[in-house]
Amino acid sequence: MSLSLDDLYRDTGTRFRVYVQSPVLKGFSEPETIWVSSPAGTLGPGPEDARMVAILPIEKKEYGAKDLPPFMGRCADPVWPDDEGHFDWIEQSDPGFNCTNMWGIVRRVLDVWELYLGEPIDWHFKDVFPQLEMIPHVRWDNAHFGLGFMEFGEGKDDHGKQCPYALNFDVLAHEAGHGILFSLVGMPKPHRMNTAYRGFHESASDCVAMISALHFESFLDHVLWVTKGNVYAENVMSRIGELSDTRQIRRASNGLKMADVISLETPHTKASGKDLHKVAQPLTGAVFDIMAGWYTMELADLGLVPASHVKAMRKAAIDGVLDTFDHTPLIDAYLVQHIGFRSALAEARDMMGVRLAHTWARLDENAFSYAHFAETFLQVDWELTGDQHQKRIKRIFKWRGIEPRKDWKPVVAPWV
Repeated sequence: MSLSLDDLYRDTGTRFRVYVQSPVLKGFSEPETIWVSSPAGTLGPGPEDARMVAILPIEKKEYGAKDLPPFMGRCADPVWPDDEGHFDWIEQSDPGFNCTNMWGIVRRVLDVWELYLGEPIDWHFKDVFPQLEMIPHVRWDNAHFGLGFMEFGEGKDDHGKQCPYALNFDVLAHEAGHGILFSLVGMPKPHRMNTAYRGFHESASDCVAMISALHFESFLDHVLWVTKGNVYAENVMSRIGELSDTRQIRRASNGLKMADVISLETPHTKASGKDLHKVAQPLTGAVFDIMAGWYTMELADLGLVPASHVKAMRKAAIDGVLDTFDHTPLIDAYLVQHIGFRSALAEARDMMGVRLAHTWARLDENAFSYAHFAETFLQVDWELTGDQHQKRIKRIFKWRGIEPRKDWKPVVAPWV
């Protein structure tokens, strides 16, 4: 697939300037221009369209369980598009930039996952609230997506400076991910809600952030350059919600297994937010490992790295000795084949994105388990490429403690 969304929408879409990652990180201090799918001239002041509107309250507390949109207090003037219908004219120093950055990022995230799914993704609350109300700032060290709204607070960097989460790509994409998941998977009935579903929601939203970020070519280039092609090394791709160059909210590349987290039988009301984020980590780690494996497979298929080296690297990953593995052949190849490595990573990104989108759309929210997720993911993969990747995917899930039922088998013949 290897989609370039900017190329896809450059002639017809609306321009925004957005931060590709948090501006506190080295290499990401300046926003860049992107194109989203909304046709130029169709967005109103805010920005606003039929599905989303950004507002800038003068003063507001975060929404609570009994407090829902629309916000009725005073707001600053909305940001207007230029004469051609674009929003890339506004400077970072203008408070309205937080609105355009937030709106542009969320629209980009929707563009990514609607393309993977092959159809629009409507908000799950559309019959109650016609628009998603988007608020870039409340005095709160958190961010959340709720019924008809998403809003963002601020957190301190390493120097104690308050940094708006509305400028942090991962936080924006993670919260948008919750909205996408509610739309595709649904909300379980109260008596069907469980710890597995809540942990899955955090994992899937982190995956939305990780894969969406890889749709910025500058980000792809940065990941490959700092790792010299070895994406297993700690890097911005696997560090979700970075608060500084040394701190992040979670890591996609991690060694956690289900045995390392609370039991999924724990009542979800007894699981803390910290518990739920930790429960998410083995599943996120499995997704990362599968995608990284496809990346190295692409490197071998393109003739960029010897197949023998890729095989040895995969074994080292299984054995947990990647830290001491000799990556010299891969690094040497990257230094002369950057474009090929970028193509391989983009292909692995799209392979995972398509499978996740179609897996989520098939899940039963009222009978959710991690085994249910693994089975559905394997089913989607089988329909796309037969048994080509099945053994390796099963092995990765098993290593994490996430296994299909013993008698499970794919039930549909592959498309190819």
